[in-house]
Amino acid sequence: MTPAEAGAEIPIELLYRVPYGKVLHGKDCPHLTPSRLATLQPATELDRQKFKICRSCLIALDGDPGRDDFESLDAALEALQVPQANRPAMRAIAEGLDTSRIWIPAPRTYIAVSPGTGHEVTAFFSKDSVDLRKDEGGYERLVLATPSTPSGRTSAAKAAKKTKAAAAQEPEPAPPTCPTCYMQLPATGVCDSCD
Repeated sequence: MTPAEAGAEIPIELLYRVPYGKVLHGKDCPHLTPSRLATLQPATELDRQKFKICRSCLIALDGDPGRDDFESLDAALEALQVPQANRPAMRAIAEGLDTSRIWIPAPRTYIAVSPGTGHEVTAFFSKDSVDLRKDEGGYERLVLATPSTPSGRTSAAKAAKKTKAAAAQEPEPAPPTCPTCYMQLPATGVCDSCD
């Protein structure tokens, strides 16, 4: 599918391009930083023929919003079905952040928060971890205590499998040897060579 075919139903008036950029975006794209948002230029039909549309924007502008926006972190935590045991820690982390914009994208694997449109995501809340944006760039992952398995615990079959695998990795003790000739002793414990 060509770039033009992928976004054929999207009106050209809704598409923009960053100067020298090779991807088209909508104005609400979560990938656009404030500096890029300030330099957006309306896309042309030639741009549509040449460049792909950002996947997030393609989903959002093609009739399926692709993400759900929330008024509060609690509402988003409930929608993502984050384990109850992890919610207090997540609320405490969010207290120090600007959570003006809270949403869950189409894959429904995390909650994103940012100060608003055009700003970098400050944190990604998964069911069992939080990725916090560092001042120098990138993210730092904080793993929470409760795993995101359906029941909140490891199944008995998985636990047995882990125990069996751990036992298989432990070396067996060396067989007893004769202190005189250093040959392996039979089950009787009496050396056949020395007796």
